Amino acid sequence: MAGKRGRIDRRLSAAPSLVLERPADIIAVFRDGWGEVVRRFDFHPLGLPADIAMLLADAFRNHHAASTQETQRHCWMALRTFARFVAEDGLILSVNDLTSVMVGRYIAWLDRQIAGQTNQPWSRSSRANVLMQLRQMIDWTKRRHPSRLPARIDFPWRVWPNRNTDARPRLGGEDLKVILRACYEEIDEAWDRFETGRKIVATSGPVDGVDPELCDLIRALAGVDDGVVPSRTLAIRSGVNISAVNRRGGLRHLGGYLHLTGETVAAFFIALSIQTAGNPDALRLITRDCQVAHPLDEHRIIVEWAKPRAGAKMKRAQRRSFDRRRRYAAPNLIDRLLAMTAALATRASRQDRDRLFLVKSEKKNTVTLIADGTLSHALRPFIKRSNARIAIWNKAAPERARPFLPDFAAVLLRGSVATEYYKASGGDIVATQGVLNHARADTTELYIKGPQTRRIQRETIARLQALMLGWIVGAKTDTEDQAQRDCIALASGATVPFSHDCLNPAAGTAPGSAAGRVCRHFGGCLRCPGLVIPIDADHMARVLQAKEELERTRERIDPRRFELLYASSLRILTDDILPDFPQSLRAEAERRMAVLPPLPALE
Repeated sequence: MAGKRGRIDRRLSAAPSLVLERPADIIAVFRDGWGEVVRRFDFHPLGLPADIAMLLADAFRNHHAASTQETQRHCWMALRTFARFVAEDGLILSVNDLTSVMVGRYIAWLDRQIAGQTNQPWSRSSRANVLMQLRQMIDWTKRRHPSRLPARIDFPWRVWPNRNTDARPRLGGEDLKVILRACYEEIDEAWDRFETGRKIVATSGPVDGVDPELCDLIRALAGVDDGVVPSRTLAIRSGVNISAVNRRGGLRHLGGYLHLTGETVAAFFIALSIQTAGNPDALRLITRDCQVAHPLDEHRIIVEWAKPRAGAKMKRAQRRSFDRRRRYAAPNLIDRLLAMTAALATRASRQDRDRLFLVKSEKKNTVTLIADGTLSHALRPFIKRSNARIAIWNKAAPERARPFLPDFAAVLLRGSVATEYYKASGGDIVATQGVLNHARADTTELYIKGPQTRRIQRETIARLQALMLGWIVGAKTDTEDQAQRDCIALASGATVPFSHDCLNPAAGTAPGSAAGRVCRHFGGCLRCPGLVIPIDADHMARVLQAKEELERTRERIDPRRFELLYASSLRILTDDILPDFPQSLRAEAERRMAVLPPLPALE
């Protein structure tokens, strides 16, 4: 006979609270997934009381164990700020002095801080972020080790309300084009140097157009450390002619013949930031397998990258598609980066070898993902080099002077690009939201906030109010009717650029067109996304001829008529089509332009 089975206890028991051991020191060490030390933060130099340093180090070590290095760095900078407050306050001698009153003094101290560069008080967002980092450390201690806080300590809610009301400065569309042109020039220069280096390393004899001494130097440097530029000490130990290296620009310059360097990575990063409208922090972490073939268009490539903060429960990939046929499209720039960092990827650590933006650290002599601070410091030399080239150009060709690059930071690019998309869409925030891949429109509004946006919004509201009045009254206002009639009168008897004549492209007779607006078919070939122009001297000559005819027309006809009918075509030829032709074809194209048949005069 079977025995009686025992009763199963199905009651839920509360899990015992996790109690962490008290740390033995006040050095916070962070390791990667393979157990290797990646960051080390020493609290000794901060000068905090021993028990406070022990408390903060333990909270910092455990709370940010899985955080990114950038998040860890931000928290460390905030703790350094708090240590400076403790030193100046003089009333915090132990953990017993960490009270709510201390928090009030800290907030008042933050309000008195002045930024050294602008000589202005810290922004509300900066003060809130610094206070938030300290609050996270205290809250972690409350949850895990409440006994370490003998006194009550509370943080007020929303100390600085509406901290995002101050709009950041924005770069205009022309500024972005000037920056992109400077990036492409530096990218071409870096790519030509790298291609020359590949030819030198691939052969053992002389290379056409290259000094034999330079060939010997590049081969010697490539052989020292498997294709990666060595340190100065290792180069001397390996018998490299350092005197010749110094004459040729130094190891930093010669490293560009072998792989990507910290000097040229800024141009690639800025160009991709503008084209993708990506967040700089997320774009810096882009991986090497970021390109995916478009499912429908064989000429388009989808670029994907991750953004840690995109999505609360499900992370959304950031993606944009680009036409590969354009010379400086993002996929083509990424292909160059892949080639220029191939030698570096084999030397990178396991956590960084799948990253795209790899550089060799001159201080540590290791290959790592480029740090955010390194990118920030590389922007100013990039602006200085680009403006020096533009100054030489303007001195040689004052009749075709180019504007200088503005002083900017990488954090301004995403908002500036978003503002330009918002303007181009006529104030459609949903279209801009799709470009930035935001889940909510109010997040997009933070990026486009500014005087230009407010002007577009006021005009949109005024237009909609006028339409509402028209629906009620039954007729449009005289001002709108007169503006429409003026546009139709200006556009009468127009010539489609270098094609047939049109009775009136603003009359609204064509399908899909509206009265008072230029027909979308008028000069539509230049705006067609499928437009393909062969890169040769004959087609460049025709483009130059068309550009000169438009410029002559601008001087001859009514400026309002030119702006309405032909200005967009001139901008496309000048800003979008001509920059894709190499400068080496310009002389031959100008010679062939002289024998082309004249174009019909635009009216």
